[in-house]
Amino acid sequence: MKNLLLALGALVLLALPTAAPLAAAPRHPVPSHPVPGPPAPPRATPHARTLTPDEQLFTGLVEQVGAAVSTGDMAALGKFMAPDYVHYTPDNRTGTRAQDLAYVGSWSATTVQLVSPVRVTRRGDLAVTVATSTYSGQHEGKPFQNRIQMMIAWVLRDGHWQMAVVQSKVLPA
Repeated sequence: MKNLLLALGALVLLALPTAAPLAAAPRHPVPSHPVPGPPAPPRATPHARTLTPDEQLFTGLVEQVGAAVSTGDMAALGKFMAPDYVHYTPDNRTGTRAQDLAYVGSWSATTVQLVSPVRVTRRGDLAVTVATSTYSGQHEGKPFQNRIQMMIAWVLRDGHWQMAVVQSKVLPA
């Protein structure tokens, strides 16, 4: 029930008006924490628009999740996943935190690259991001390459942003 409420809350957030344009998100579940230290300088998008502070924060988190997958660092990835994390996969299955960590941990030489801006809608301790990334590498001895769009509902817990609900879909190449 809690996961259903989080997912519905995420969809409601997407329907609410935002002060800034939205951006996009990646594939497999990969969690993130705020980067310690001073805030990063504003990033420019391909259209020379400066990112909002929330876009900067969540772009960094999505990139950290991708880096954890790319380096096979499941401990780092796990820190980005809420204890009650659930992933709704492109093949209409669901994955828990433990299942996704085991699955992603079985990949070898995986590369994750963010290929779209990260769209962000935030309301207090809940944020929703949408972005697209490419995932390429090997799984069970077979090469793969996918463009994955992910909608992630993030929750702020104990000062750290964690992925609570992830919905992913494979996009055409």
